[in-house]
Amino acid sequence: MNMKLEELYTELRMTQIELITTLRVKRASKINQYIEAELKDVEESMKRLENGDFGTCEISGELIPEDILAMIPIVKSKQDIQQMQYFYRKGFYY
Repeated sequence: MNMKLEELYTELRMTQIELITTLRVKRASKINQYIEAELKDVEESMKRLENGDFGTCEISGELIPEDILAMIPIVKSKQDIQQMQYFYRKGFYY
């Protein structure tokens, strides 16, 4: 793993720990569902980094732009990027 990917893995690991800690606090189950989904996405991204599949679209096999992965490392496909663009004022360019 190169240095940039190691830093990203460390960041994902810290996010994983933070989400697990957050889940220990009692709150409305609906909120916990979102936190659990985020945790699952983080853990899947960590596995993709470990397996060497990180940055590849799960649907087409194409590479996902590094600048998008740097902002949102849990992106799994280019379709995810298109869906996220709906929520942003400025579009992503890839």
